Amino acid sequence: MDRRFALARMPAMDHPLVFVIAPQTGLPQGETSWAELVALQHQGPSRGFALRLFVAGETPSDGLAQLPWDGQLDPGGSGSLRRLICDAVVPGFAPQENAIGVYERSSDPDVLRCIDCFALQDAVNETCWFYPTHDGRFLSWQRDLALRLEPGVVAAEGASQVPESYERSHLALLWSLLADDESLTCVGLTYGGQRIEWGISQGTPACQTTWSVFTVDTEAEVSLTVNARAQVLEP
Repeated sequence: MDRRFALARMPAMDHPLVFVIAPQTGLPQGETSWAELVALQHQGPSRGFALRLFVAGETPSDGLAQLPWDGQLDPGGSGSLRRLICDAVVPGFAPQENAIGVYERSSDPDVLRCIDCFALQDAVNETCWFYPTHDGRFLSWQRDLALRLEPGVVAAEGASQVPESYERSHLALLWSLLADDESLTCVGLTYGGQRIEWGISQGTPACQTTWSVFTVDTEAEVSLTVNARAQVLEP
């Protein structure tokens, strides 16, 4: 295993369900172990991208090629207010290629039991708001990444609001427009309306990043306008 990837650890979980996204042929039925689920999850989505969004301020459209490769902006650089409004890593869940296995913890902390397994594209689809959610002029920085996911668990802050008994209809794929995209991207999953967290270990990033500047005007006939886009290579 690449040393840049963190070792898997059994997380403290406030909800008994564990989720694994991987090719369906490899997902175990019946009883399994945490170690096996970690190994299978590592065979699942392996690509994704880092995304940062900023208020563009007065950043000129013809100056994108001079912006830093690593996406680190001085908020007050060039006399403009470039406030960071989003900093996210989005795994490529690839619903058309993967399945999801749902596992429940038992009285033995290392034994989990499969309670459902189905094609990920058959999950409920829901749209959600990602950034930006208001009108304005924005900068977007995006870089492709190699990554590995750990098995998913219901986020601790929402676990108490989710029934412990499993219902497939409570599992949803979230889709959103991202930055200056014109088509929806799968940005995550929820169970019972609560976010599922996936531990992410990042590998080597791509040597090329993309900066773009775009305008959102919800009252215009075309609400999204891409003003400029530039690719920046690693120095």
